Amino acid sequence: MAGTKSTVDERLIARFNQELGADLKNFHKCGDLAKYYRSELEDLRDKITLTDAACIPSVKNLIEAGRHKLEELDEKETSLDDFAEKVSDRIELYQRLMKEVGDKMREIRVLQTVRDYMALIKDIENVSQELEASVNGKDDSKPIALYVALTGPNSILDRIGGIEAPQLKMYARNTAFHWHEVLTAKYSAEFEALLKVIKWPNLNQALDPFNPSKDHINKLVLLAEHLFLVKLPGDQDLLNVRLTPCIICPHYTTPVELFVKPFRLRFQFHFTGNKQTNRLDRPEWYLTQVLTWAKENHIFVGQHFQSPALRAGIANSSVRLEFVRGLVQLAIEKLIVDIEQIVQDEALFAHLIDEVLPFEQDLKTSLGYPNSYPSVVSVLVQPLYFLKWMAIEKKFTTDKMDAMLNTEDPFELLDPANLDELKIPKCADQFVRLLDAIKERYCCLPQPSQQLQFLELQLELIDNFRCRLLQLYNDGVNPTKILNALNYLTSVLREWGENVHYLHLHAALYGPDADEISSVFDRTIEELSYCHQKLVEELVTWIVHEITSRSRPYRYDLWPSMNPHDAKETLMVSPSASEMFQTTINHLHDMEQELSPNVFMVVVRMIATELDQWMISTMVMNAKFSSGGAQQFHFDMTRNLFGLFSQYAKKTNLLFKRINDTCTLLTLPLGSAILLRETLLSEANDDGAGLARALQEVGLTIFDKNTTLAVLDRRNDMPRIG
Repeated sequence: MAGTKSTVDERLIARFNQELGADLKNFHKCGDLAKYYRSELEDLRDKITLTDAACIPSVKNLIEAGRHKLEELDEKETSLDDFAEKVSDRIELYQRLMKEVGDKMREIRVLQTVRDYMALIKDIENVSQELEASVNGKDDSKPIALYVALTGPNSILDRIGGIEAPQLKMYARNTAFHWHEVLTAKYSAEFEALLKVIKWPNLNQALDPFNPSKDHINKLVLLAEHLFLVKLPGDQDLLNVRLTPCIICPHYTTPVELFVKPFRLRFQFHFTGNKQTNRLDRPEWYLTQVLTWAKENHIFVGQHFQSPALRAGIANSSVRLEFVRGLVQLAIEKLIVDIEQIVQDEALFAHLIDEVLPFEQDLKTSLGYPNSYPSVVSVLVQPLYFLKWMAIEKKFTTDKMDAMLNTEDPFELLDPANLDELKIPKCADQFVRLLDAIKERYCCLPQPSQQLQFLELQLELIDNFRCRLLQLYNDGVNPTKILNALNYLTSVLREWGENVHYLHLHAALYGPDADEISSVFDRTIEELSYCHQKLVEELVTWIVHEITSRSRPYRYDLWPSMNPHDAKETLMVSPSASEMFQTTINHLHDMEQELSPNVFMVVVRMIATELDQWMISTMVMNAKFSSGGAQQFHFDMTRNLFGLFSQYAKKTNLLFKRINDTCTLLTLPLGSAILLRETLLSEANDDGAGLARALQEVGLTIFDKNTTLAVLDRRNDMPRIG
């Protein structure tokens, strides 16, 4: 680095320091040292000079060898320059040759292209000439083979598909179109002639049995195979027919078109123009006719003409369904013309919907008509008409729901004698049937988005029905009737939520990657359950109030002064409890008769819980019990109150945990009661485990330390503390 002394410099400095020493007086020696070193350098220069006789031999040899090598390198450089000039001349020569060869190759390729071009033209002309010669001959297979060679797989059209020759392609396609027209006309005429011979179309098997001979069938099958093979070249989707911006009908194969043709003529005769059968208010006439034609003929078409289609290479299409589609298209075209007028009249439009939906359902169930095919309902689900449809559905279903609830007794049970089953009010059953009818009406719609709009209508109706039930409850309708309706509707919706139809709608609504499989009715069920729970709570509150309002004589009975029971006498229920217990019996019996079993069991448990809490907080904690009073209370509770509920629960002591613990504490032997109190009050047992163990040992299930001590204090025989 700059500014850093080299090793030589350091060595020189060290040498000078050694020679001169540290004394400045020796500075005069510098001149002598300089003279000495100058003399030494001159001596060395003489020794390495080649002309000097004293030059070192090894140095002299190296210098001479270097000069010799430099002379050799100069000679090599001169020869390389000569060689580079020769190579440059040779490269220039080769480049001229390559240019000449490239020009010739391009000419050859052009000539080859022209030759191939002319060969293709010749091939097309040869096929065309052979077709011309054979088209009217007796051998029908030859024209077909020639046409397939022109347009089929690995054909001439395939060979020119990847080359840049627009004029040649146009010539080949025009030739193919020409022969397609010629051959189609030839075989179609023969096919139609045979159809007339076998008396096609088959319109009514009962009046004129349709039974073509085997020979005629074989000829039709052969002609059908020819027609399947004479396929128009190019993309077949370009042949699709767009009836409306939303409805596209795929192109028919020629045999199917010929099968449908006589039906089309009859359809136009009967259902167009001024014919009496052409009526806007009777769409069922032409829908039924189309369905009848399809049912009577689809098996014949599929049974005999699927095989020739397969032999012709048509493997992904059902000839039977294509024939049905051809007949359905007649109805589609008819409805497209009529719908503009029909939609102006709500009654006509509603009637049309009622006829189209069963027609679609019948097509799918009896004929296996795919959802992906054009259908009559496709006309109705076009945006303008679909909005009108939804408005009609909403108005009709709302009116229907109102009519259900406005009958003389909408909550009449369907089968009042069948007490073991759900108690289903008539209005709830009718409403569920209405919801199911809506589902049946829209399940055949082609798009999930359209089905989801009907689902939204169902959910809105359910919410309206729930609100109407609550309104009726507020107007004084028996809550048990409302509860039964809510219970039945909720149970049905839970079951429907697992139905494949509604699971598909859930996937369409939330996507297939939803966190968990759920139900489209989850939110609705939650709202119904909330209303159901509130009504149950209000019903239980009212029943418990009815029971407890008759408890005053029992609560103020002589509990502190009752004498112990004589062992020789049978204990009887307290007379003061008779009205309270009778009210309990009456309400439980009424609820069992009026409520569905699952709802009734919820009500029973809630009543028991309310009575269990009320009996302790309102009566026990406000009374004192002698040993006789405790014995009587224990008998009233465990043998009577528990007995009233024993037919609804196996372990009634679990329904009345507080009363059960209270009876245990009030009838506990005095010594055990005192010991328990001392144990609970002792500081050594303040830990939770010790307290729990002490309470469990005497048979308590729910009471904690403080409640236990409070109940023990209700005993007259317990000594005062302190």
